[in-house]
Amino acid sequence: MGKSGFVRSAGAWLIAGSLLGIGIGIKEAVVPTPFGTTENIVMQGVVIVANTLTLVGVVGLARSGAAGEGWLARVGLGIALAASALFLPFEVLVAINLELGGALLGLSALVQGLGLLLAGMAVLRIGRWDGWQRFTPLLCGLYTFLVLIPALALSPEGYNAWALAGWQIPFALLGVALYQHGSAPEQRVPAGRAA
Repeated sequence: MGKSGFVRSAGAWLIAGSLLGIGIGIKEAVVPTPFGTTENIVMQGVVIVANTLTLVGVVGLARSGAAGEGWLARVGLGIALAASALFLPFEVLVAINLELGGALLGLSALVQGLGLLLAGMAVLRIGRWDGWQRFTPLLCGLYTFLVLIPALALSPEGYNAWALAGWQIPFALLGVALYQHGSAPEQRVPAGRAA
């Protein structure tokens, strides 16, 4: 599979993972799963699948070339990839120790959001994507800081399933952008403008 084919596949997997995440969030908002039950362990397994598909999508963004190859892209994508990978062991930890796992997941969300903000700025600056798609990486990062973290902080339990479900919408849009664009075409960037 070529680079463009991988990026399109990563976009499709990201869409699937986001839809799964939306479903999980809505289900948990309507009928919460009790901690320590078999149902909770199964639900954590489904969440790990959704997070794995999100990680594939972030890898697809990195491979797409949409952010260019400047320092902003390298730092932002590196941070986003590392944080996305950390979601997997921390979701396992949540099934064992809800308080510690939840705190580490919150920290990972902040770090991933920062990485996607930086990568999103690089995508806008480099200009390889056009239309609404060019805003999708930035939207993923902005949602974390403008909606997710405040909603979690203001919730008495430190958990807000509706905000978590909504968090998947920008990722679904990013998946569509990756699927539509595949690899970004190379463009010559003026000197001093490397993102």
